[in-house]
Amino acid sequence: MHTYIYDTFLTDKKYFPIINSIEAKITELGLSGRICRLSPLRSLRDVISQELKRLPKTLIIVGNDSIVSQAISIMGGNEVPLGIIPIGEPNNIAARLGINTENCCSILSARRVVDIDLGAVDSKTFLKSAEINGEQLRLMIDNNYYIESSASKVEVVNSFLNEEAGDLPAKSNEDKRQLHLVITKEIIKKSLLKNSRELERSIIPFADLQVVSDNATITLDGFVKITNPHSISVLPRGLKTIVGRERGF
Repeated sequence: MHTYIYDTFLTDKKYFPIINSIEAKITELGLSGRICRLSPLRSLRDVISQELKRLPKTLIIVGNDSIVSQAISIMGGNEVPLGIIPIGEPNNIAARLGINTENCCSILSARRVVDIDLGAVDSKTFLKSAEINGEQLRLMIDNNYYIESSASKVEVVNSFLNEEAGDLPAKSNEDKRQLHLVITKEIIKKSLLKNSRELERSIIPFADLQVVSDNATITLDGFVKITNPHSISVLPRGLKTIVGRERGF
């Protein structure tokens, strides 16, 4: 039995045609299952916890990046595979996994499951990146040394899946699983004619990071916010997920 979890915004009538089309394909492919619709009285965490106890064959999230990110933060380390039916915007996570509205049903049917490394912040997990905010950040890297930063942007990147990783490695070595701390500072270069602004990036690989600062916050994949985080580490093979042939990794 499959479980489908629909985001709250899908009650808008403008989504009915695409939902009806997808549900018809699901029925045709023999993928029908239990449907759970979120509401102000039914939180995603509660629904996922209840449904995982039923041991579904697949837990499928129907919606955009927001609900997918929240689901990943809850499901990290679980053996039930995650599937995605992308509806609404943005849907960058689904696109990275090679999934779109047109091919999602056939991808669920093909059931190509891969294990993906996640980042873990205390008890929650993230797929792509975690942005750290605070007035004066103090971070301990691999229980070895401290870094203090007031840079304009400080984030932890899982380069395994982050298409914006730029010059980061495409994937950490299997025997040396790492995340990357990326510190971006704005540098003002002065000249006789005019001053120019440039961005300077420092990239630090790590396996474990401790947030020593008080009152820091972390935002996971742009949607899930954690206050006063303590540790960030790699969760090897932390997510089983269904992917398409055109996935970006």
